[in-house]
Amino acid sequence: MTDPDLHAIRHPGALVGPLWAVAVGRGRPVVLLHGNSESHRVFDALVPHLAGTLTLVGLDSRGHGLSPRGERGLTIASMADDVAATLALLGLEQPVVVGFSDGGNIALELALRHPGAVGPLVLVGANLFPDGLKPMSKLTTDVAHAVTQLGSRIAPGLEPLAERLRLMVHEPRIDPDTLGRLEQPVLVVVGERDAIRPEHTALIVDAIPRARLAVVPGVGHMVPVRAPAALADLVRGVVRGSRDPGEVAG
Repeated sequence: MTDPDLHAIRHPGALVGPLWAVAVGRGRPVVLLHGNSESHRVFDALVPHLAGTLTLVGLDSRGHGLSPRGERGLTIASMADDVAATLALLGLEQPVVVGFSDGGNIALELALRHPGAVGPLVLVGANLFPDGLKPMSKLTTDVAHAVTQLGSRIAPGLEPLAERLRLMVHEPRIDPDTLGRLEQPVLVVVGERDAIRPEHTALIVDAIPRARLAVVPGVGHMVPVRAPAALADLVRGVVRGSRDPGEVAG
């Protein structure tokens, strides 16, 4: 397999098929998928730790950052299909994919909907369904969605935010039984004080045949922002195919 030519998307990036893509660094490509109402810039703090040895390929999800919304609207499935199309256009074959929050959910759907399209996964703060959130986090999301949905009737400019929050209220909807189909190694990463319920994270780990759990101490949900060095160590371990990618909790 030859290395893909990513010159066309070197910073500041370019639209590749349905998604805006940007590449920084040198070495083996690693794809970065951001969370809800974010862009690839949520990984900015990770760049100094990894760009010396890896090419970081950031993608903006549809309706986020510089990517158009598209006609299908925002669903985890449509976002996963977008990523598959963009990876194919970039010539990226089975790259390591790091997905944060909704980006982790998209990475799971991507691996399920497009077998063989991606290699090892690093899922940071992912969930299978909305009730995977801790009660207070889910309540905050539900209230924020209700407020913005109501507000969008008066101020149409709020509709994009309302649609993004609607995604968090109703999705993802991933059946744990389907995760047994995943063949690649998967590192499930959470913050010690993450917004994801610990038992839900355990459900994900138990459902994936080659999954391991890494708990990042001292932080909540925003691991890429609050603990970029620790996350970088975990990503490097996965890229190396290390048997011990970091602090693994049982």
